[in-house]
Amino acid sequence: RLQGALVAQLPAEYREVLILREIEDLSYKDIALVTGIPSGTVMSRLSRARLALRKAWISNEKRL
Repeated sequence: RLQGALVAQLPAEYREVLILREIEDLSYKDIALVTGIPSGTVMSRLSRARLALRKAWISNEKRL
């Protein structure tokens, strides 16, 4: 699937928090506990992951 391929292209630190939030449905606090990073870092990585995924999706659509 395209979405899975785009997620796989994300840097590991972005991919990790995105999967934990969107697939595993963990809270920011729980993601922070699991990963050992501050919740503020979780939020910023998640924001950057979503932005990168959005840009990749748009870029892919333009190629079609």
